Amino acid sequence: MKNLSKRTAQRLVRCYYLAREARALGVEFITSSKVALLLGVDETQIRKDMASVNLEGVPRKGYPVEEIINRLEEVFGLKKDRNAVLVGAGNLGRALLNYPGFLRYGVRIVGAFDKDPQKYGREVGGVWVYPVEELKEKAKTLEACLGIIAVPPREAQGVADILVEAGVEGIWNFSPALIRVPAHIALRNECLESGLVMLLHEVEVIKKSLAGS
Repeated sequence: MKNLSKRTAQRLVRCYYLAREARALGVEFITSSKVALLLGVDETQIRKDMASVNLEGVPRKGYPVEEIINRLEEVFGLKKDRNAVLVGAGNLGRALLNYPGFLRYGVRIVGAFDKDPQKYGREVGGVWVYPVEELKEKAKTLEACLGIIAVPPREAQGVADILVEAGVEGIWNFSPALIRVPAHIALRNECLESGLVMLLHEVEVIKKSLAGS
């Protein structure tokens, strides 16, 4: 199997969610036309996406839901257990620490770090909070392969550098800062502010389009 393009991977992630929802409803098969309709793409594209991960449909039935889930969990590495550390136990950080959904994908946050001494030695969502000065050492001790950044922009790059030195394999950045990491480190930027700006822009575009029609 070749490496998936970004757009193919994004569509397959959404297919994974649809398959999980279908399984919860007791549905055993889902057709490419149904998926295409829900995702707003061409049916041919869905068949190509499924073929790219060696998924084949059953004539007149569609794709087996359980097979979609198992195959995509394998492709996206969702069957592996991974430890993560979170840096920044503020409002956003606490929300992430209290979110139970990460375990569904094999991700367990095993330590949190902050520069505020009043937060040291406390548990948030069952996770112990340590001084940020201990990040490098503790991340290694806790065998963290993922780092989650939820600190102010001016601190984000420094935190990322420490996480890289600690040996993490991937960083999930919730800071608006544009951080840089070596090529062997996976990086995902999840800037809430940027997402909000894009949403507001799309609202304005749609309003103008409707006004001109």
